Amino acid sequence: MRKPRDRKSWSEYEIVSRLRSRERFVKEIRGFGDVKVAIIYPNSYKVGSASLSTHVLMTKFNELGSVRAERFFFHEGFSKYYSFDSLTPLDEFVIWSFSVHFELDLLNVFEILNKFSIPLRKEKRNRFHPLILIGGALTYFNDSLVSEIADVVYRGDLGEKFLEQLSAIDHRMSKEEMVSTLETEHQETIFSNCLGESAFISPDSVFGDRYLIEIGRGCFRKCKFCVAGYKFGRPRFRELKDTIDLMDSVAGFTKRFGLIAATVTDYPDIDEIAEHCIEKGYELSVSSLRLDSLSDTLMKSLKLSGQSFFTIAPEGGSQKIRNAFAKGISEEDITEALELGRNNDFHRVKMYYIYGAVFETQDDRTEISKTVHQALKMGYSSVVLSLNPLIPKPGTPFENMPMESVGVLRKLEREIRSELMMEGVKLDFESLKESRLQFALASIDREKGRELLELVERGTDPTPILNKYAEDVNSERKEWKEHGKEEYSGR
Repeated sequence: MRKPRDRKSWSEYEIVSRLRSRERFVKEIRGFGDVKVAIIYPNSYKVGSASLSTHVLMTKFNELGSVRAERFFFHEGFSKYYSFDSLTPLDEFVIWSFSVHFELDLLNVFEILNKFSIPLRKEKRNRFHPLILIGGALTYFNDSLVSEIADVVYRGDLGEKFLEQLSAIDHRMSKEEMVSTLETEHQETIFSNCLGESAFISPDSVFGDRYLIEIGRGCFRKCKFCVAGYKFGRPRFRELKDTIDLMDSVAGFTKRFGLIAATVTDYPDIDEIAEHCIEKGYELSVSSLRLDSLSDTLMKSLKLSGQSFFTIAPEGGSQKIRNAFAKGISEEDITEALELGRNNDFHRVKMYYIYGAVFETQDDRTEISKTVHQALKMGYSSVVLSLNPLIPKPGTPFENMPMESVGVLRKLEREIRSELMMEGVKLDFESLKESRLQFALASIDREKGRELLELVERGTDPTPILNKYAEDVNSERKEWKEHGKEEYSGR
């Protein structure tokens, strides 16, 4: 391992050292193999340490014996990139495995490769460059750009066949031989029933120092704006006994747990889990709640765990919009969820809304205000709204829908802010610039992807290129805007 030799490198080295010193591992995980694999999460440590993909890959790869897999996370100020497990610089690893779950993380992949002068397009790299392997949620529904970058694209859940292929890698192999060994015979997405759990906990994670348990994957809901119900495979759940046994087995390590699933309240035994936590004195938090599936038992468990607020997602302001989204909830469901929260002594609620669909009207957005007033009348002292523009995603019924322009969305944001300027209400709007970039990256095809990578390699800022591409996509979808929206107009 090379030690830092300049002030900037020492600063980076110290940041990594400080973060790793605050981690607590459930059990020791060390790889002793000769094949060095860098597990790179192209987002901040705060986000990446909370992603169970990091935990699962680290555990499974190092169990192979022939592999030494270590973690790396994106940081704007980093140039050396030191491993979080041995402080070894990234350029000493022969396989760089990126786990990409969000479109904007691709921009961080670009930056990492550029910092090491590694060509973004696989055709331009040589045998001395590291093997670039890309997997993650983005490959489930759109890998046009990923396929131009990666030497090997792994689509879907981590499976035993891929682990066997990775274990067959020998450090004396050429890069071409490694690629040949890892390439799959098919292009279909792999789905697995194996669910993940934490390998370590950190107070610097998004979820804090909670032990995370994935209790479900996939979704039987068919919300038209969400890829989970269409591209993430059939719903599969962890057995109740397995979940409880896992909690109890680490109770000496921590009593703080976080349950992860597309919709936690769709877990068939969620009340039994909540009851177990109440009985054992475990603190419970959840990644998502479906408001029409809430129960008194679950709410009681969350409250006893010290939660100061609970979160629901009406998504659409009006019933017309919720129907268009195929959300499957009614105004009565929203009212009952709010009442359940008050009955369990919650005084704060957070609600998620999507706005800016091309078929939405002012009346639809006004309904958001009515729900906020209703919550305040019920006695909530704080109502937080997270408002996100609709981003049509590939693989969903909305994939051919245009996205409203930044100018239109900014006007709608001002109108919503004006209507909801009241005491006890906080509004969090997603960045419109980032939303637009997300739309472009989600919609990009192979040809445009190649053009983008060529320009970024030359040092061109990808932002204006992607904004122009978003305009082009919307122009191509004019016909939908003129005719297709009638399907959702409520007529």
